[in-house]
Amino acid sequence: AVAAATPEEREFWVRTIEKGRQQDGDLDHALTLLKRHGALDATEADARGWARKAVTALDALPDHPIRGMLAELADYVVSRLN
Repeated sequence: AVAAATPEEREFWVRTIEKGRQQDGDLDHALTLLKRHGALDATEADARGWARKAVTALDALPDHPIRGMLAELADYVVSRLN
């Protein structure tokens, strides 16, 4: 969202994140900007991709209950995104 931000939006991010000066309504505004620029969707897609990679990497390990639990954990974490 910052990379695609307008100059006004960039000022908002500098004030709230870099300078740490938050005020009422900033959280709602930040969420609006994140949605507008597709940052939330992109982050969710990244998380799902990493979870798939993690489960695939587990295939190299011997069959074990913990391996199954780790795969379930990866699936569970991304299921909580919605």
